Amino acid sequence: MEPHARQDFRSQANEGNFKHPATALPARPALNSAGKQITIRVNQFKITQIPNKDIYQYDILIGSGAEKRGLVKAVWECQSVRNKLKTAIRGPWLWNGDKIAWCSFNVPEIRMNIDMDKERGRPPPQAGQPPRPVNHVMFVLKPAKVIRLAVLNAFLSRQTPFDNSCLEGISKCSPISLAIPQICVVQLVDRYSDFLDHLIRQGPSEKYTTIKRSFYAPGGQRHPLDNVVEAMRGVYSSVRLCELNPSVGGPGTGLALNVDAANGTFWTSQSVHQAARNLCKNRNRNLSFEVFRDQLLPTKSREPGVWTFSPEFKELRKMHKLKFKVKHRGKQDDNKIYTIKKFTWIKNERDANLARVGQHAKNTTFPLKNRANPTAAPVETSIYDYFVQRYNIRLEYWQLPLIETTRDGLFPMELCILVANQRYQYKLTPDQTASMIKFAVTRPKERLQAINHGVEMLKWQSDRYLDFFDLKVDPNLTLTQARLLAPPEVQYAGSKANPGLTGRWDLRGKKLLLSNPDALKSWSLCIVQEACPETVARNFLNVFIQTYIGHGGKVMASVPLRSQFGSANNKNPPIHVMQRQDTDLAKAVQESRQKAGNEARSAPQIVLFVLPGRDSAMYDRLKKNMECRFGMVSQMLNVAHVTKAQPQYCSNVCMKLNAKLGGTTCKVADKPGAKPFFPVKTMIIGADVSHPAPGSPQPSMAALTMSMDANACRYAAGVQTNGIRVEMLTEANILTLFVEMFGKWINKVGGGSGPQHIYYFRDGVSEGQFQQVLDQEVAVMKRLLINRYGEGAARMKWTVVVCTKRHHIRLFPKEGDAAAGDRNNNALPGTLVERDVTHPFEYDFYLNSHSAIQGTARPVHYQVIMDEAQCAVNEFQRLIYHHCYQYARSTTTVSLFPAVYYAHLASNRARAHESKAASDGPRGGQKFEEAEYNAANLRRQGIDVGSSQTGSSIPEEVTTLLPLGNSTTNTPAELDHIRLGMWYI
Repeated sequence: MEPHARQDFRSQANEGNFKHPATALPARPALNSAGKQITIRVNQFKITQIPNKDIYQYDILIGSGAEKRGLVKAVWECQSVRNKLKTAIRGPWLWNGDKIAWCSFNVPEIRMNIDMDKERGRPPPQAGQPPRPVNHVMFVLKPAKVIRLAVLNAFLSRQTPFDNSCLEGISKCSPISLAIPQICVVQLVDRYSDFLDHLIRQGPSEKYTTIKRSFYAPGGQRHPLDNVVEAMRGVYSSVRLCELNPSVGGPGTGLALNVDAANGTFWTSQSVHQAARNLCKNRNRNLSFEVFRDQLLPTKSREPGVWTFSPEFKELRKMHKLKFKVKHRGKQDDNKIYTIKKFTWIKNERDANLARVGQHAKNTTFPLKNRANPTAAPVETSIYDYFVQRYNIRLEYWQLPLIETTRDGLFPMELCILVANQRYQYKLTPDQTASMIKFAVTRPKERLQAINHGVEMLKWQSDRYLDFFDLKVDPNLTLTQARLLAPPEVQYAGSKANPGLTGRWDLRGKKLLLSNPDALKSWSLCIVQEACPETVARNFLNVFIQTYIGHGGKVMASVPLRSQFGSANNKNPPIHVMQRQDTDLAKAVQESRQKAGNEARSAPQIVLFVLPGRDSAMYDRLKKNMECRFGMVSQMLNVAHVTKAQPQYCSNVCMKLNAKLGGTTCKVADKPGAKPFFPVKTMIIGADVSHPAPGSPQPSMAALTMSMDANACRYAAGVQTNGIRVEMLTEANILTLFVEMFGKWINKVGGGSGPQHIYYFRDGVSEGQFQQVLDQEVAVMKRLLINRYGEGAARMKWTVVVCTKRHHIRLFPKEGDAAAGDRNNNALPGTLVERDVTHPFEYDFYLNSHSAIQGTARPVHYQVIMDEAQCAVNEFQRLIYHHCYQYARSTTTVSLFPAVYYAHLASNRARAHESKAASDGPRGGQKFEEAEYNAANLRRQGIDVGSSQTGSSIPEEVTTLLPLGNSTTNTPAELDHIRLGMWYI
């Protein structure tokens, strides 16, 4: 089962006679009765019959257990092992590709010593030849566990409670403490799901290219991303738990298959010399083969007289371990597959004569035996001459390096063809990414067609493994009775917007709900690296100021201001600063701030920056300067949009700028007769931990957001490092982020007292980590509050919700059903699914709260893991849905609850606050990710690419982030302004 979809049954004992208070999650209290009922399709296919017998699990040991995957697979598939396993049972074996196998018979331990030379058909040494090293590998199959599926089957169908008799059936497999029955359930389900997962995948994996839980057929739909990489559409399939009693359709078992379209990237099958040249074209688009050869030549290193790899030659290392066939031999060898070990390199790095021409087919020789006269001494022959003599082939690109294989010798690139369907594992270039998005993003109709095609690929009805183990799958999409929740109206100052079922509205003619508290008068605009002329910037500001004032923003008329260019400005600020390309960026930031304050004769409020392009390192550097060095908010502007100065772009900037200055964009309008969202004093918290890209020296970043007004429209955000890839918030971070902001909430929102109800929305955790959230985050928060605020904190009620977007569940309205779908046949905003695809017993649901701009909408999965306040289902789900209309920087409803959305933004923005010099180079962002992603894949292949930018593979010591603002230079009011404001938006 996929980690995010696997259900661990911790609360399923609620349906029996046992409830373990330490591990049981809240059961579903009721179903939503609001809105209107609709029928919708889901890309889930119910398993209608599951095995009702014992399955025997075995441990597999091949060699020492540390052998490479290729050898392990060769041993398992060799004829001796196959014959032995066939005599042991009368049915198929399932194998996980590593150390576990399953069958439906009890087989005693098997030990075999396998002669791999004999298995591979390698003849013994001839007379007079030296003996070869022994190539024997030990194969051991040992009984491990018995999975009694009848027990789980009865429990899933509620025919038996999870009691001691159930435990007895399990404990016969292995000793398990009867004192903790929920753990037994988890262990049984884990064993079952591993077996079932491999049962489902075994058949397709023998026919298709397999990448994790996705399968790609040889003749699948392809789309070239360029002339070296292609995208390919396949099918994703995983086992998941679902509601046992379906609302629509036939019976179920409590298990189903989630099937979705999969998109992968693969090397284009072509001649190796063409693939190599095309790969290096990413560095030089006008790369002829002559230029290509020159760029592959060795280059002088820093050490005198030593030659090293050129950047293009290093790029070829991405092709190491690719498989190829040759096209110069007879048909009897057409199907033999070889593997690229590396490309030939000069043997003597100090040989200047060889380095100038490189190693190629004419200067690489080997001793060739005389077939006509075997007794004659071998003649030293070049690779080029060998192909002329043996195959009558004159190599056209003989100057290119040769392919070196592990045991099959050398091959010219032009005579080799890459095998199809080989995964491209490296980070895509921006152009490749753009092309991939166009291919992968599909409307619901096309996605549904891809899913149905995937079901045809999987062929459940004719799968011999499913048939043998008595597993049956309904080939029809699951139909479920969903609810369509009513959308809210959106309140602005003096007017309302009514999005209806579109999920969109317009800001034209509307004033922001709350404008900036302090009129904007001390501000400036910095044109970074002369991104645009001053006249362009002034034109944009005129449009922007007019737009902001039209939306209710306060912009104070000022005394005449002079720009650094000497022209007078008798209208409104800001002053302009042009950063020349040869000047220091940090000085330009300081100058912008200083001039704004001096000209307006008051503390600077905000600086706008016109950026020359999408440079993440520059963006982070500017944000770090403004937020940590000066304790100020800033607004970045794209030069392309500044040049156009379109009112819609200015309106979008107005929403973000107004929020940073302390204003509020909008809120959900009060509806007569509707219950208030917060009948008691309520705090909303969002939390997320973001992890760095592979190879990055950066630590994980924790972010915690907290509502800072009565309507939960504005959120403060605290950020801090959270260890190396640590998912749970550390106690130190909870103390500094949560407890400190909690005190500010009491003063700013609570009127001197704390909340009576706390919502805690947690993003980014898998189902196996739910209990950790409760034990390591919520319990710590409660304890720290009691320590600081006494027993009053113990009476606060908590509702803890986990939000997940990384799943493969999609909703498909019926064709032409306007009551359930939009014009693109996407599910409408407000579509709520609580049946059929949800957990059999626990409190979870899927909510599609947004309108998909392109592609197929992905609902968010919400699961309540603590519900002390016993929230009414209708009101709780209305809160989540309606608050998605309060997102501060858009006029659309968003897909994720805003508290979590903001936490996600803040945790990623926190990377700019590291206490590292800009001269150290980018430690994150696109440029760093591209380099490290590619290097990590090369390291996994055993290729030495040098150390990372940290200079060591050992993670750095995690240090705290620079704080927002400086307590020595910023006043307490200034510190509160940024630390309690929406600096991250």
